[in-house]
Amino acid sequence: MQRQANFADSLERQAAAHAEARARHDRVDRQIQELIQSMSIFRDALISITHHVERNEREMADLIERGKQTDARLNGLILVVERHLSGHQ
Repeated sequence: MQRQANFADSLERQAAAHAEARARHDRVDRQIQELIQSMSIFRDALISITHHVERNEREMADLIERGKQTDARLNGLILVVERHLSGHQ
């Protein structure tokens, strides 16, 4: 009779431990799903930022090239003005 009671207690403890383990497992599963969702959002944001940086780099390269062209034109204008002024002195 005592053995049966001990066995029943043992089964109850095991069932309770199993239920706690299952609850922890379910909680970890939810946390993993939340982490996956967060990482997906992070990935999308990182891709978006990368595209913006790439576009800005292209625009910056274009501005640099335009600046070089403007410098060349200004240098040409300066030469013309300097020649004009030196010829009239």
